[in-house]
Amino acid sequence: MKCSQTRAIQTHMITYPHLNFHKTLFGGQLMAWLDETAGISAVRVSRAAIVTASVDHLDFLAPLKADHSVCIDAYVSGVGTRSMEIFAKVIGEDLFTGERYLAGTCFMTFVVPKGASLPKTIEPETKEERFICEGYEARKQFRQAKRQESINLARNVDLDIPWN
Repeated sequence: MKCSQTRAIQTHMITYPHLNFHKTLFGGQLMAWLDETAGISAVRVSRAAIVTASVDHLDFLAPLKADHSVCIDAYVSGVGTRSMEIFAKVIGEDLFTGERYLAGTCFMTFVVPKGASLPKTIEPETKEERFICEGYEARKQFRQAKRQESINLARNVDLDIPWN
């Protein structure tokens, strides 16, 4: 399957309800839109009910200002047996000048239920897709190590909350 067959794109106008104190897009709103767009991409490759397993890496590179638009472009960048990695880029645009800028990048992992099948490979076509897909195995190994670290951390987290 080609990366382009998994591509999902959403564009939103940044308006008042989505702003933080700095009059830029609230990071939580961007994360919700990223999860939704990347989830569509994940379902396009799996054709199954998916679950967000992790936001592996999210870099906020530039603020998204009020009255700009934000375009999220996501595609599958690697597949395993039951999991897949989605890459998303966040492109801002000043709608009055037409200037575009890279506002962020994100890698997310989604998991499919037992019995669902994923293609053996994802085929990149563009220079960007080849660059992103070439790093999949290294990112996957890093994720697996971080997951084990998270499991160890969880074993030592106290669930008692001291109420005042």
